[in-house]
Amino acid sequence: MNDDIKILYIEDETPIRKLYTPFIKEKASELYVAENGLEGLKLYKKHKPDLIISDIRMPKMDGLEMINNIKSLQSEVRIIIVTAFSQPQYFTRAIKLGVNGFLVKPVTKDDILAVVDEQINTIRLQKKIKIEEEKRAIAERDRKKGANILRAVSFAGEEFLLKTRLEEIIPKVLKNLGKATSVSRVYLFQNETRSRKIYTSQIFEWVAEGIKSKISDYDLQDIPLKTSGFKRWISVLSKHKPLYGLVREFPKSEQQKLMQQNILSMVIVPIFVQDYWWGFLGFDDCLEEREWAEQEISTLATAANLIGTAIHRNNIESQLKKLNNDLENRINVRTLELQKEITERIQAEEMLRESEEKYRQIFENANDGIMLTIDGIVKFINPKLYEITGFLPKESISKPFTQFVHPDYQEVVYQNHLGRLKGEDVTERYDIQAYTKSGEPKWFELKSALIQWENQDAVLTFITDITERKKNAAELRELNLRLENRVKEELKKTEEQQQLLIQKSKLESLGKLAAGIAHEINQPLGAISLLLDNIQYKSDKGDLDKEYLDKKLKKSFEDIDRIRMIIDHIRAFSRDQDKAEFVKVDVNMVIHDALSMIKHQYIKQNISFELKLDLKKAFIFGNPYKLEQVLLNLFSNANYALNEKEKLDNNIKKVIQITAYQKAKNICIEIEDNGTGISKTHQENIFDPFYTTKSADEGTGLGLSISYGIIKEMNGDIKVESKENKYTKMIIALPMLNNKT
Repeated sequence: MNDDIKILYIEDETPIRKLYTPFIKEKASELYVAENGLEGLKLYKKHKPDLIISDIRMPKMDGLEMINNIKSLQSEVRIIIVTAFSQPQYFTRAIKLGVNGFLVKPVTKDDILAVVDEQINTIRLQKKIKIEEEKRAIAERDRKKGANILRAVSFAGEEFLLKTRLEEIIPKVLKNLGKATSVSRVYLFQNETRSRKIYTSQIFEWVAEGIKSKISDYDLQDIPLKTSGFKRWISVLSKHKPLYGLVREFPKSEQQKLMQQNILSMVIVPIFVQDYWWGFLGFDDCLEEREWAEQEISTLATAANLIGTAIHRNNIESQLKKLNNDLENRINVRTLELQKEITERIQAEEMLRESEEKYRQIFENANDGIMLTIDGIVKFINPKLYEITGFLPKESISKPFTQFVHPDYQEVVYQNHLGRLKGEDVTERYDIQAYTKSGEPKWFELKSALIQWENQDAVLTFITDITERKKNAAELRELNLRLENRVKEELKKTEEQQQLLIQKSKLESLGKLAAGIAHEINQPLGAISLLLDNIQYKSDKGDLDKEYLDKKLKKSFEDIDRIRMIIDHIRAFSRDQDKAEFVKVDVNMVIHDALSMIKHQYIKQNISFELKLDLKKAFIFGNPYKLEQVLLNLFSNANYALNEKEKLDNNIKKVIQITAYQKAKNICIEIEDNGTGISKTHQENIFDPFYTTKSADEGTGLGLSISYGIIKEMNGDIKVESKENKYTKMIIALPMLNNKT
């Protein structure tokens, strides 16, 4: 079997078509057969086969005309001509049309299969080449995209390093990032905290050609994140984590506002200035649902870090510029007023003392511990570090800083410190354990930077006590574990309740089918009774011979076996199947077993059955009694719909059609009735538990829900097609069991 080759075979002569079709079908995953060129053209447009095998002279449209039409749609399709007409004009025209094989009837099986195999091999080779080309194109596109993003980030780094006017640099950086990532929109939002609430506003934007700009949109200014549906953004972005994905998978509170801007997918990376969450950098795709690679997101996060660093530097430079301007003004004043030189010098010294006092206050009142080290030796600490560790300055200054670190982290801290002094790319922010003066181990977050101090390389480290944060994280993990266990317990209870409902449904079905079952048993009982009467009659007359008696007794035992089989089947069906193992199931036998329980009862209601089982051997892996229960539920619904339709139309011919067939690797069962049908408003909900359009005494709404669960348990699918007042068709698809199993 060729699982990947679809073949279209067109032949108008029925004997030849029946002769060639079986062995051509062996070569195809799907075979479509047409009786003339017009039908063949329609099948091609619908199924787009890989290979066409066609005769030439046919009614309605000949083969060459059909091929010409197909070639106008797909010039690369491969075609084999099999014809009894060998005239040169046909051969010449076939060559012009690009036919790949030309066979003259009569053709043997080996001849046609040889040509078909040759074309199949060519088709597979072409498909393989096409797949490889697509893979290479995707890999090259991703490589170029990654390189473009890296160049854009590199450009941003150079711009921020060489220039200082952010209002001029940032638009260029956003434009480069937008083009490199091929997104629709790139933007920058800045946060502001008022009354302990975070508000954010868009301040920069770049949009691709054809995309509507949002920079003037009033709704994107002063957005209260917590109360406007974006509370999740605070918890994610404030922890240095990016936020990305498809908008349709975002929480509903976010989807509505994002979809109003036509955003299909997005990436949001936080911007931090020092330790403060300053805002975020965003990338929108309004044209496709894009999946973002981790490397892309990591690179974009680097761009956000560069922006944060630039903003921090800009803030510092602004402060320095202001101080310089103030100083220049004072110098100018001093120059103009030389006579006041002594007074101005005193004023300058006073300003210097004030400046030193200001920085001293900042240093001493900082929320984080601060430590300066040179060559690994502590040079000074601020009061906050003493507060969180308990070590006085005299107990820590002039000592190696590693002696205060927990032994498990000493090597990590030392190597990080050494690498930073060597100019290597090391981690700027990481967590460690260190001892307090009392010997208690605590968790601290370190943020280090290389600076110059008195013409020496020094490391300035900011130290934050995160012990409580770590403790909360551990408690949260424990809480999640407990929650998972609770969920598992509840799921187990739900499964048990579901099994009770299934068993209840089966018993209800047996109650409804009691009359039919009684008829199935009464038939052989009546036959046994009649046989016994005949035997008694002949015995009384003295005409009872051994041959006659053996014959009648054999027939009686056969009827007794039939009764026993019916009772055994009902007993097995009614038994709780919760722990029944899945076995190899004959679908045809299950259908017949289900019909045997209802057929007589339905015939009495003038309901006829049309049975079409296009399967010789149809096996699945599952539970036969659960599948039978599903069929009985569907028959019951069809019965109800037909009887309701009869109330409106006394002349209706009530019919239930049962069809079974193989489709791809599935066994499909269709049950169709010409009853009242189901309106579109109800079709979406019919598989929901307790959903029913019947009155309380006619149904509970559990039958289809239970059926849906049983089919899903067997890795199958069930769906409905229906038109109100016309028909209802229930379609079950179950994985076909491999013949080797």
